[in-house]
Amino acid sequence: MNSSPYPSKYSSPKGIFTLGKTRFKWYNLAEDPAAVSFQDITNAKICIENAEEKFQNINDLGFVIMHRCGEKYLLLVCTWRSENELWESVYYDGSGTFEVWDRNTVHLPTYCVWEMGIVYHESKVWKKFLGTDRTETHQQDYLNDTFDGEV
Repeated sequence: MNSSPYPSKYSSPKGIFTLGKTRFKWYNLAEDPAAVSFQDITNAKICIENAEEKFQNINDLGFVIMHRCGEKYLLLVCTWRSENELWESVYYDGSGTFEVWDRNTVHLPTYCVWEMGIVYHESKVWKKFLGTDRTETHQQDYLNDTFDGEV
């Protein structure tokens, strides 16, 4: 039995990414969040801007997790659609540019143990938001409440 603890990663919020009518909280997730390069973030944002989903046309709130996995990334783009369900698109950079991760199977992976720390925080603050009258002030409160730390 392995007696060493499972390795930790760190969540680092990086502000709000606004794409048309949709506003995302941006999280870098890595063993060392500083290892997530500006160019990789730029490539990820271009991927989201060009996504088939056309996030810019939907008045929505959500969050992005830019998860560094070794030398590659998973890019989780999550929106709430103003309801109580979390919607997700997943991309990976398997060939140097972000591509849709085709997960067309019955039983598929969702969030890993590190990503779930962020998702848990987001579900709590979204539930709090749902209990408000959802004004711009409450939307901004949601966007300002981020998770920063070890997962």
